[in-house]
Amino acid sequence: MRIMISMINILLRNKKFITLKTKYFCYHCAVIFILFLVLSGIYSCKKTPERVGNSLQPNSSYIRLNFTGNQQIMANSQRVDSLSTSSARYMLLGNMYDPVFGTSNCSFYTRLSLTTNGHEWGDNPKVDSMILQLNYSGYYGDTLIPQTVRVYEVTEDFANDSAYYSSDELEHGNVYAHHLFYPRPYTFSNIDDDTLNTPVLRIPIDTMLGNHFFHDEEADFSSNSNFINYFKGIYVACDNVSGSGAINYFNLINSNSYMRLYYHNESDTSYYDFNVSSSEPRFNHFHHNYNTALSPINFNDTVDNRYLFVQSTAGVRTWLKFPQLAQWAADKNTNILVNEAKLILTGVSSTINGTDNDIDIFTPPSQLVVVAAKADGSYDILPDQYVGAQYYGGNYDESTGQIWFRISEYVQDLILKGPDAENYGLYIYTNAGAYNAKRWAIYGPDYQDSTSSIRLELIYSEIDD
Repeated sequence: MRIMISMINILLRNKKFITLKTKYFCYHCAVIFILFLVLSGIYSCKKTPERVGNSLQPNSSYIRLNFTGNQQIMANSQRVDSLSTSSARYMLLGNMYDPVFGTSNCSFYTRLSLTTNGHEWGDNPKVDSMILQLNYSGYYGDTLIPQTVRVYEVTEDFANDSAYYSSDELEHGNVYAHHLFYPRPYTFSNIDDDTLNTPVLRIPIDTMLGNHFFHDEEADFSSNSNFINYFKGIYVACDNVSGSGAINYFNLINSNSYMRLYYHNESDTSYYDFNVSSSEPRFNHFHHNYNTALSPINFNDTVDNRYLFVQSTAGVRTWLKFPQLAQWAADKNTNILVNEAKLILTGVSSTINGTDNDIDIFTPPSQLVVVAAKADGSYDILPDQYVGAQYYGGNYDESTGQIWFRISEYVQDLILKGPDAENYGLYIYTNAGAYNAKRWAIYGPDYQDSTSSIRLELIYSEIDD
């Protein structure tokens, strides 16, 4: 029945077989025919399982089922220029060294807001201390390596209506923090003898900033718009680490994330919070140096395809193409109905060119996405993805070390368009790359073990005219 339904759908999509004027008529005929087959099957059903349906398809059937897993694949690894990181779910911070992917540095820019529309500091205010508190939301890498974070004052206006990308930078000036810390993304924090129900990073801020707030004649706290004209925001970045290091995820719009100024005046001791509202601009900035890797990635190399790579944070994508697929189908001299096309990727679990690929520290991504490449380097969503996540796939299976995608609709379209049609291939990305610091090495099409190399498993039917 699945074959019959699929065959009807493909016949209706193929202009060789049917015109638009007769589509509705064919649909009605097809439905009647299917109902007839179902009723006939029920009527002739036997108790012996192997006899069920024996008489529905004669030996001279014009449908022949086949399987192939040897479709030629052309592939390479490519740099990702940049991606939009405006108002990303998490802000990423940290420096990480990976012997396969080199050095990655993730930093962020954000504007701060007043928590009240207008604030008075009282008579003769004096700064006691200041901290920048960031709410952890996860990490990637090795948290046993210390990191040094710096907090800068942004001196360039944020644009309210602009999309910021991972390669964008804003001018910044004074350094108000230089703090050594060990990432503790799952450890609850003690603050003023109280235990928070969430882990946070507390960065001491130089009290010079608070003194500017108190004594600078241009400082204006009468409204939030006046404040952000005076203090444009902060840039938070980490120095290079000695060792593997980690990328930390922070939720800036969480109520436990803020910059707090502790102070006293002639009559009281108090504090004031500056926070990040969901409406304020913020964005991640990413920088990668692949030349520091022990086993550097050969970008845009379609000759050495033993290994392929993907990396989030505007890092690396895999490009692949099936250059002979449409010609193979045309040479069959019959009509090919794709029952299932499954793209299977297997992660590298050992060394790469003698370099240890440590998947305990650099864990594989939980999800990848595959999309249709366009001529300008952008992409379109595959029709298979609209069917649903369970059908489409893309999830990492820890037991097999694999990720698979079902791309049957995409492959069928390639075949229908023919060998002369334009075909720019596919891109494979990590999911949520704007706020998710994952990477993965994959066995490529030229890897010596064909059971591990990337492959397309194709189940199809040959339909004779």
